[in-house]
Amino acid sequence: MKLTLHKKTKKFILAILPILLLFTGIQTYSTVTEEKTATEETVIFEYSCQPSVKYTVNIRPNELYPGTVLEEGGYYSKLLLEHIQADFAVEYQGSDTTPIKIQYQVLATVNGYQGQDAGKNIYWTKSFPLNEEKTVEIEGDSWRGEEEINFTLGDYDALAVRAKEITGMKVSNEVIVELSGTITAQTATEEVTIPFSSNLQIPLLEDVFQVTKTGGEPVQGSVTETEEIIVPFDRTKVSLLIVLMLLCIAAIPVLKFVIKEPDELTLLRKKNNGIIKNYGSRMVAMQEIPDLEYSRYYQVYSMKDMIKIADEMQKPIIYIPDENMVVRNNELFIISENSLYRWNSA
Repeated sequence: MKLTLHKKTKKFILAILPILLLFTGIQTYSTVTEEKTATEETVIFEYSCQPSVKYTVNIRPNELYPGTVLEEGGYYSKLLLEHIQADFAVEYQGSDTTPIKIQYQVLATVNGYQGQDAGKNIYWTKSFPLNEEKTVEIEGDSWRGEEEINFTLGDYDALAVRAKEITGMKVSNEVIVELSGTITAQTATEEVTIPFSSNLQIPLLEDVFQVTKTGGEPVQGSVTETEEIIVPFDRTKVSLLIVLMLLCIAAIPVLKFVIKEPDELTLLRKKNNGIIKNYGSRMVAMQEIPDLEYSRYYQVYSMKDMIKIADEMQKPIIYIPDENMVVRNNELFIISENSLYRWNSA
């Protein structure tokens, strides 16, 4: 099959190809030589800290309860209360061995307040240490600490009564027994401080009370190091650009030597085919033009003018089919009485 391309189209493509070749070459060079950097974040240390608290309520021997130790989650009588045992624990785990410093203490805090949860307003507060502040210094990647505290509620009830006498405030009262502290780990790049806490919350001046545990949520985190790294060039992009360059290089000789320009006959056939396709409903094919004596001959300027004349005179456009040129001699006619209108598509 012979490949052909119109002369103007061929010249246009040949003009574009060197520009496209230059563009892809510049893009390939800039992509390969350009140094791109990206920020990479590396985790160098991870840690977790899990505080927890359990408790038991110890009561005086009596006829109603079979034992003197009551488990968590119940309702308890203030009159039968002997003491409450709180068992605090803290577990720490790090990803690497580092110097660790742990400091913690158990405090009992009595509050006078109104409201609940987010709307809770504390009007006065007083704290009491239940043990000496402890400091532990080790080197390792894990640590577990435990602390047992036994306490009663009588002294805190008495403080709540005295506070009402002093302030005159009719408020609710509670005692919060809390273990709180920090774990400080010295990593290779920085010092990390991890706070932790867990507590028991108990209402005061109540005949029947419940114990509420709060805190105990795990504390997790990490230490990261940020550095800039050189990003390798986009190999996929470069490969596509190189393929495009090769196609451009190959296309130039193909256009020059392989793809030929259509000859005049081919162009005329294409033009005549287009005329018949577009205006075939107005045209009539005849074997020969009637040999008549015409008093007037008109040479029409364009196909559009032929259409106007045909519409005005309500006459068809006549042509003689031809195997080579589709339309013989490339001529179209309109016959109106003794007038002949002719247009040559060539």
